Amino acid sequence: MNFLCLLSKSMPSRVLLLVFLLSSCSDSLLLSYGDDTNFLLFDHPNSEKAIADVRARAESLCAERKQLAVKTESVCSLSSCTTSYQCASKADVVQDAL
Repeated sequence: MNFLCLLSKSMPSRVLLLVFLLSSCSDSLLLSYGDDTNFLLFDHPNSEKAIADVRARAESLCAERKQLAVKTESVCSLSSCTTSYQCASKADVVQDAL
């Protein structure tokens, strides 16, 4: 993969590259996120620390869009979880009582 090509792209592409590179340093993996969607999908260990780390990453990514992170689903086994978040505006969160 040509990382220099990604660095020359827009700011969101650089953010995604940074997220990809940093995800290799943690136990959780961001599976889905992009400019054209407001959904985030994480695969992570079933531990309190990993759950808190995923929540913090979701909040940080949504904050870049000036939105709030709302957990929409979490499915866990004894060892791992898949958790999804949706970035939503404050007005939508209040209106939909998310």
